[in-house]
Amino acid sequence: MKGRLEGRVAIVTGGGHGIGKAYATRLASEGAKIVIAELDEKAAHAVAQELNAAGYEALAVRTDVSDPASVEKMAAAAIERFGRIDVLVNNAAIFATVPMSRSPFDQITINEWDQMMNVNVKGTWLASRAVIPQMRKQ
Repeated sequence: MKGRLEGRVAIVTGGGHGIGKAYATRLASEGAKIVIAELDEKAAHAVAQELNAAGYEALAVRTDVSDPASVEKMAAAAIERFGRIDVLVNNAAIFATVPMSRSPFDQITINEWDQMMNVNVKGTWLASRAVIPQMRKQ
């Protein structure tokens, strides 16, 4: 598939559902090889299989963006399979899956707050930190 991103490799965190899946599909349609980095391993494999069946190249990697070892594994898997990393879409986030999305701020538990911050903020930083050494090499 020829496109603006031919020869490029894109990682999409949270790429197994919703807008993350849409990002992955569109990037693939532009020629990128795709890494579906997703906590929901079954969904990651389903999206990767859909993309591969459509003639694109995709890899599913179970990834917990709040875990440094997991995002390091994600980056290593991308490099091992495709030899490079060009794009990181930091899409993984939690909102609708935790009660805080429907609660006044003073009713959010500390655990819910910490979980959201670990994924939505720390996860973005960890994923970026994991891919930047390869990006700098390139």
